[in-house]
Amino acid sequence: MRTTSNGVFLNATWPTGISWEATVYNDTNTTQTFTPVAICTPQHHTTRHGPAVNVPPGGTEISRALCDAGQVVTGGGPDASSRGTGAGKDQGYINQSSDIGQEWVGRATNHGPLPVTIQTWVRCTNTPHTARASGPTRVAQGATGTAHAECDPGDVPTGGGGLGNPALDFNESFPTATGWTMRATNHGSIPLDLFARVTCTHP
Repeated sequence: MRTTSNGVFLNATWPTGISWEATVYNDTNTTQTFTPVAICTPQHHTTRHGPAVNVPPGGTEISRALCDAGQVVTGGGPDASSRGTGAGKDQGYINQSSDIGQEWVGRATNHGPLPVTIQTWVRCTNTPHTARASGPTRVAQGATGTAHAECDPGDVPTGGGGLGNPALDFNESFPTATGWTMRATNHGSIPLDLFARVTCTHP
C-alpha cells in the first residue's frame, strides 16, 4: 500500500478473494491518496484467518493467523479498521504485519476514542518460500523512517511487511521488484527500531 503523506496511517491490508484490500486513516488537514498493491501468482493458495480481537481506546492487541500443517506462508495482513461511522473511526493503526514461522502476525494500536477490532489473514501454499529480514532502521521520536528487506538473488517477493515497537505506526507497506519496503512514524517517546520482512519464492 502506497500513500502520499506521512500523516496517513495504515489500518487494514488483507486478502479478499482474488483481490487485496487496504484502508487508511488520514490524520492531516488535506486530501491524500493511497494505492493498494497486490502481487499475483499462478500458484495454488489457501487463505486462513485468526480471531477478531477487541482493541480498546489507547490499547494495543495482536491477532495471529496460522497456515495448515505442511503449508508455508506466502503473505498476509491484518484488518484493524472499525468500518463504523462518526469521529474516531478507523484509528486502529497497524504496527506489525509479518510472518513468524507458519503464521502471520498482525498488531494494532487504537489511537481513537472508539473500540476497534483486529483480525489477521494469511495466504498459504505448498510451494517452497523463504523469509528475509532487514537490519534495524533507527527512527527518532516524532520522525518517519524507512526499512527495506531484499529477497535472495533470483527470487521474487510474494508478500511482506514489518515490525518494531508498538509506537511505530505504519504509513506504507509495499513490494519492489526484489524485496519489500516499509515506512513508519514513531509516536513514542524515545528512538525506536523499524524492521522490514519479505517472503520470497523462486519464479
